[in-house]
Amino acid sequence: MARCHGQVSAHVVFIRPLETDKDWTQTDLWRRVSTIPGVTLHRDDDGVESRRFDSETSGTTVLYGTDGTLLFHGGITISRGHSGDNPGRSALVEILEHRLSNSVTTPVFGCPLFNSQCPSEGTACK
Repeated sequence: MARCHGQVSAHVVFIRPLETDKDWTQTDLWRRVSTIPGVTLHRDDDGVESRRFDSETSGTTVLYGTDGTLLFHGGITISRGHSGDNPGRSALVEILEHRLSNSVTTPVFGCPLFNSQCPSEGTACK
């Protein structure tokens, strides 16, 4: 967001399973994300919106043009928990800076959001 300030309207979605309390998403991560300038947070009850945008894995990022065209769908990390340069992040920045005009898809490294559990801590899931 710092590199693309003012070029994108970012929405971060936290899924809340229906069997949980309404404030289940109000975590330390929610509070940290809420401090990022230009980011709007959303609670997605039962993952309705996440499914609508084909976001089946944690960490999925989608970018749409102002005309509604899907420009990017994928991950912006090279592995689970990674931070820093990687092909997804680079492609997203290039799209926002109008240096890349093709729609881009990259792998998403995270945990399944539906019908599955994330593996135990210390193990990777894709």
